Amino acid sequence: MKKSPLILFTAALTLFSCSSHEDATEFNIPINKDSVKVNAERLFGTIDSNQDWNTITQGSVTIKADANMNDIVKVQILTESPFGNENVYVLNEAEPKNGEATLVYDAPNICEELFAACVNSKGQYIIKVFTPEDKVVSFSETASARMTRAEVAFPSASSIVLGEPIKSFNALRAEESLNTGTTSAWDNVDKSKNPKLRFYEVWNDSSWVNDRLWSVASSTDGIWTANNGSISRDLTQAEKDEDMSTVKAIVETYLNKTGGKFRTNNKRNNWAELFEGNQYFNPADKSNYMISTGDEPVTVTPIQMNSTEGSYNTIYYYYFNPEATKGMTPDEEANYIKALPKFKVAEGYYSDKFKRNTEYLLPYYGDGTPTPGQAAVSCIIPKGYKIGFLNSKDYRKAGDISICGTGCTYGDGRLNYEVNHLMGHFFSAVDNTISQDIAAGSATAKKDTRYGQTEYGFTWDSPRILIFSANERTYLCFEDGCDCTFCDMVLEIKQGVKIEDEEVNVEAATYTMSFEDEPEHADYDMNDVVLQVRRINDTKINVSVVALGGYDQIMLQGIGGPLENKELHEFFGVEAGKGFINTEKNQDTQKTKDKGGNRTKSISFEYTIDKDLSIENFLKNISLKNLTTHQVVTMPANGEPPYAVIVPIYFKYPLEKIRITNAYPQFIEWARNRDNNRNWYLFEETDNVFQNVK
Repeated sequence: MKKSPLILFTAALTLFSCSSHEDATEFNIPINKDSVKVNAERLFGTIDSNQDWNTITQGSVTIKADANMNDIVKVQILTESPFGNENVYVLNEAEPKNGEATLVYDAPNICEELFAACVNSKGQYIIKVFTPEDKVVSFSETASARMTRAEVAFPSASSIVLGEPIKSFNALRAEESLNTGTTSAWDNVDKSKNPKLRFYEVWNDSSWVNDRLWSVASSTDGIWTANNGSISRDLTQAEKDEDMSTVKAIVETYLNKTGGKFRTNNKRNNWAELFEGNQYFNPADKSNYMISTGDEPVTVTPIQMNSTEGSYNTIYYYYFNPEATKGMTPDEEANYIKALPKFKVAEGYYSDKFKRNTEYLLPYYGDGTPTPGQAAVSCIIPKGYKIGFLNSKDYRKAGDISICGTGCTYGDGRLNYEVNHLMGHFFSAVDNTISQDIAAGSATAKKDTRYGQTEYGFTWDSPRILIFSANERTYLCFEDGCDCTFCDMVLEIKQGVKIEDEEVNVEAATYTMSFEDEPEHADYDMNDVVLQVRRINDTKINVSVVALGGYDQIMLQGIGGPLENKELHEFFGVEAGKGFINTEKNQDTQKTKDKGGNRTKSISFEYTIDKDLSIENFLKNISLKNLTTHQVVTMPANGEPPYAVIVPIYFKYPLEKIRITNAYPQFIEWARNRDNNRNWYLFEETDNVFQNVK
């Protein structure tokens, strides 16, 4: 027996008293397909004979709720990584039974990968990438790899010995400034192009003079060795491969180098977008720290070095007990931190690939000033200590403080005040609203407007390292230059620091079905009837009628519930032919005290469906009955004109009398060849579409 896709419904709002039109179902006038074709070809040309008007990839996957977290209350299928991402949507969700759940999904046809998620009662997420070809997603492989990693033996602290320290670039500049009154740098790294010196008085104090950078001289304990001043070990192949596709997706989505509301040189300005509300960032003093858990060593693994200047970089860390700075002003604490010893983590390199090769250990050398030849006190940094990082950038490896691209940049923005003044490189990231009174050619101040022109750019004390956590890992993201993306170096920390979970809010995906109510004479503005469906979970959906742009009396068939065989205009309390519902320009602004507009609230109902029913198949079962022409409009067959389309997003349908080809210019190429411009629905002409408000 054929299973009915519709089981029952419940109204999501008070039902209107809508008259039934059962008598209208007793006669149908066939649609003249030749007339439909002639009308459509005037607009679209020859339609691809294989065009099925499908913008959805259907699938089914079993998610095993075996992520490394307690109290898993639901599993989900997501379109993207949810961390720091407003553009992610839930395709389906369910409570796991016996540790798993099988979910059907309707994904946008452009999604080459999807994400399984385990979610606990606190709303915390652990995700994993899968592809539409995958039938089962298990998190246990990652958990198993971490168990293996936990068995790695760490060296004895006594085997880790420090060498001689070196003065930081900040110390060298401060030293020069104390001797001469100013310090200088070329405003172009190539002196032959612009041999003009810039003089900076900002270093003219003693706060940086004791800043020292320390490296490890030797270590001879087990798999951990001293290499170029760091303590490191080579990762096993299993560790290198551990869920790298998910890590790559998380980082690329979070940093989103080319997206966002603010841009710098056509790149996303992550300073403007990602520090606000960040759990690690303290806006009061522009500090950016991690906290040691004190129960295991802190280790760091580079996973991407996507800066062409990466080989000039060297990463250092430092730590301190916050009790030591208690009662200090922010400036006093900054000066305290300047004098702390900084210890080498790793050297940078350039590679545009995500990969893991080496893990670096961050030992604890005590709280005093170390001495050459001193051994580490412990491999574990004490509980509650703040851990900070810096990048020492030796441009062209010249060791020359007169080069403006050479300097030390910190995750604590207070320590970047001086380096952010260096014209021609670091200063290029400074916001254009900040005063540019920079000493030029002499000790006399002179306004220079060639640099510091970044909109929503850095302040003098902006941090240059972004920290965020996702999937039980913490990431350090460095900005080594001037474009504010924080994509230059990315390091992964899997243990030893407290994870600050950011809030994750993911909305359910919304699907749109748009009809033309008279195919033989269609104007193809695709708004005569607009339905939206939102999947609540595996057995519940919400169906809304959001727009009516036709004059004819119309009703739906095959949908069941209160929308079945009821004239749709009556739900809105209007008469067919007497006005449009949410399709005209003056309706596309939500009515408020300050704005005009007369947007009409959607009519919504909740349906319970079979858990194996896809949204696409639910919508394809719906037909439109035109009570004026006595014709029935269904989803087109392959090669037929698009008098009905299904779009897998919250679709901004065309305004009244605006053809879909004018609202979405790429639609026509997709109509002619279904393999072209498959993501046409992402590129609307803003002035030609109804501005839906969620």
